Amino acid sequence: MTEAELISDINDEITFSGMLPYSLPDKEIKRIINIDADYFYDNWRHAVEPKYIMLPNELFKSAEFKANREIILPDCVQFCTDVKEAKGGSIFATIDRDFAESKFIGSEIYLTPFMGESIMYRTIMFSFLDLTRGMILDTIAYDFNKNTKKLGILGHTPKVAAVATVLKKIELHELFNDELYLRHVRAHAKVRLSHMLQTFNYQLPGDITINYANMVTTAEKEMEDVKTMLKGENTTDWMLMIHQ
Repeated sequence: MTEAELISDINDEITFSGMLPYSLPDKEIKRIINIDADYFYDNWRHAVEPKYIMLPNELFKSAEFKANREIILPDCVQFCTDVKEAKGGSIFATIDRDFAESKFIGSEIYLTPFMGESIMYRTIMFSFLDLTRGMILDTIAYDFNKNTKKLGILGHTPKVAAVATVLKKIELHELFNDELYLRHVRAHAKVRLSHMLQTFNYQLPGDITINYANMVTTAEKEMEDVKTMLKGENTTDWMLMIHQ
């Protein structure tokens, strides 16, 4: 759906396909489209997509970076979720660098009985993993501001190139195909239309009075239903394991 088609669709929605003699100006509808898009980029997981940005090592040696330890990412980046050094093999000369407790869950939980020396062995193994991860740590502490697009490096300065895992905004015209976005923007347009009509005390020909309260109530309920669905579908897809 194009922007022109969306504007036409919204006007059809608020005028009941031309049955009522009022509508919102195109400029106001475009403003609503952009406001709602910003909300969805912030709160809807299908409005962004994961991408990777390679940060060359020369970037960390530049005078601009050394001045404030900040890197400006592209405007399309909405969130940054991880920054790591792009390293190859480990210091142990092995191909696999994943020294995490999740690698041993199968053998330690499902194959090893929780009794006697097995528990002691498990404790020693996890202590070894903690030390090992500290020695080969490639994750970099960072801070990211979505408004300024500045990625601040708080941890150690990377010795090699780094990779930033980010969430990139999808194109606006692609968001026009999202059902929840369309429902929200139509309802938002109804609320703005009601505010406009109340401002000018508008009445239909024949002294027919418009039920503004019902229009606003229905539209606001629709917007709230959409927000509830957004929260319901933005569920956690990871699990944090802590051992002491």
